[in-house]
Amino acid sequence: METAETRALMERYYAALTTADQDTMLECLDPDVVWVLPATAAMGNAVDTMSGATQVVEALGGRVVRQSFDIKQPINLEVRKMTVVDDTAVVQQRLTATAKATGLDYDNQYCWVYTCAEGRITHMEEYTDTLYAARQMGWNLDV
Repeated sequence: METAETRALMERYYAALTTADQDTMLECLDPDVVWVLPATAAMGNAVDTMSGATQVVEALGGRVVRQSFDIKQPINLEVRKMTVVDDTAVVQQRLTATAKATGLDYDNQYCWVYTCAEGRITHMEEYTDTLYAARQMGWNLDV
């Protein structure tokens, strides 16, 4: 994909992600998209990858948010920087919220690396401080 096309796709995806517009998120993702999670991410399961647009949208479009954060409190996803070259996008973002299990403030930085083809996101890899997340969320660190 050309840089401009990839940037437009990513801007559309993030607009949908920040408003939980699952239909548009599905349109942006390849049906066989692969999401590679940080190896130490708990998220209530033991997987380090998630495959399939529907599964990814169900997780990012609501389930993870409802499980992790107090949705009665403000949740903010800020795109701090987006760098796009050809079919690859790197997005630096900040997520602020209130952790559901502990009531603690959550303020974490993320970096996502996306690969796109034929107008859709085909691969997404997430990097974040999972130790900080675990502490704020009250995850069991003995696992």
